[in-house]
Amino acid sequence: MRDSTTNGQAHRTPRGRRVMILAALAGLAAAPTLLAADTVTFTNVETRSTAGTGDAMMLSNAFRSVAETLRPSVVQIISIDHPPFAGGNGRNMRPDRNQIPEQFRDRGPDAPNAAPESNRRQPDRMGQGTGVIATTDGLVITNNHVIAGADEVKILLHDGRETTAKVIGADAATDLAVLRIDASDLVAAKFGDSDESQVGDWVIALGSPFGLSQTVTAGIVSALGREGMGLATFENYIQTDAAINPGNSGGPLANIYGEVIGINTAISSANGGNDGIGFAIPSQMVQRIVNDLATDGTVERGWLGVNIQPLDEELAASFGHDARSGVLVAGVLEGTPAANAGLEPGDIILDINGQRTDTPAGLARRIADFSPDTAVSLEILRNGERRSRTAVLGVRPGSEPNPEVEETPEPAAPQLGLELAPLDDAMSLEAGLTSETGLFVKGVLADGPAAAAGIEPGDAILRINNVRANSLETFEDALDGMDPAQTIRLLIERRGMTRFVLVQAGS
Repeated sequence: MRDSTTNGQAHRTPRGRRVMILAALAGLAAAPTLLAADTVTFTNVETRSTAGTGDAMMLSNAFRSVAETLRPSVVQIISIDHPPFAGGNGRNMRPDRNQIPEQFRDRGPDAPNAAPESNRRQPDRMGQGTGVIATTDGLVITNNHVIAGADEVKILLHDGRETTAKVIGADAATDLAVLRIDASDLVAAKFGDSDESQVGDWVIALGSPFGLSQTVTAGIVSALGREGMGLATFENYIQTDAAINPGNSGGPLANIYGEVIGINTAISSANGGNDGIGFAIPSQMVQRIVNDLATDGTVERGWLGVNIQPLDEELAASFGHDARSGVLVAGVLEGTPAANAGLEPGDIILDINGQRTDTPAGLARRIADFSPDTAVSLEILRNGERRSRTAVLGVRPGSEPNPEVEETPEPAAPQLGLELAPLDDAMSLEAGLTSETGLFVKGVLADGPAAAAGIEPGDAILRINNVRANSLETFEDALDGMDPAQTIRLLIERRGMTRFVLVQAGS
């Protein structure tokens, strides 16, 4: 018997040495007391002590119950994009080959029997994520970025069955998508009300992180109403520290009762893995979008027709407002619900249907949550006085709003560091402006007050304080009537968007 080789020579263990080893082992066997300390015994479940573990066991049992309830409703999604590619299959495309279920690995470029690169066609591009079964007749909810650009979508059910899914509709503005599968004995998840969730509540995430299907993690609700993350047009995320990793996208976030309160969609991570900050789309938003998509594959949203901007303390004070609450109306589009309701630039929208709104993103989302033709009540602040307006919402344009704000302007002001000229069609066309009247900013003094306020050449000035800037003379008269130390409020337009700025004339 060859035991080892050195320089090509075989070496054998001496016979005498083997005998000594066997004798030593026999000696140990003959001395059971030497091994007794190493003997492992198992506790009988019936005699196990549960002292002091009551609450912990209740929580453990709750986690078990959620996992058992939801696992049959959680599916793994494989998205396949055939060449030529459609511009990307989303954030999860082309994972490591080991993350893709075995039955699909032969499609990739690393397949064991793949042809040499020189004579094989470009391989499919593949990605994977998670979905949750919403109805027993086969509707599956996931993220738009999981299936975006895919030519085929495969579904792996919890019991190992494989089926093909059809994309019913997708909404990039919220990153949601609805699929349909044809399969029997489907178990639909139960959805809860995300509005009842509170910071500190236990939550459970289920999905296929890194291709590991049916993975369950737990954490708490870390925050509610997260927005401004830059992940989608309309954001209102549940933040959680439950472990969410690539591949969890589209999977459920559930409460302790096993009800889905969110769809996991993204993580904030320095290295691509879980850093304890994950985001889920709340079930209230999911319900509205999914129902629309399931009906006709599209989503119709309410639209007010305003340009809006946030308030800081100084800007709010210039409008007679002593707080930073509310959202400032910087422009009103002609012929829109906002114009019909009598809204004007300079109005501050405080609440919608009695619910406070403090950020432009929050206001836009709240309006978009309503269906077109819905009448909404707006509480506004105008010149320091509260007023109520009712607006019947229109249909939000499918593309990004292209403001067509009708204002008036015309100026010239060396004391502000501005070179101004009456706005004409050529200037508007060159600068991408939509206003037909106003004062065109031809130049800005680098160290002047206007530059310090962020005004740039190509902007149009539409108002100075509450005066329409419809001529250079009007603008100069308004300046002459002000205290030199007074802060000046200008309404400007830049590339189709209107915004208020404050200029310190004495600076």
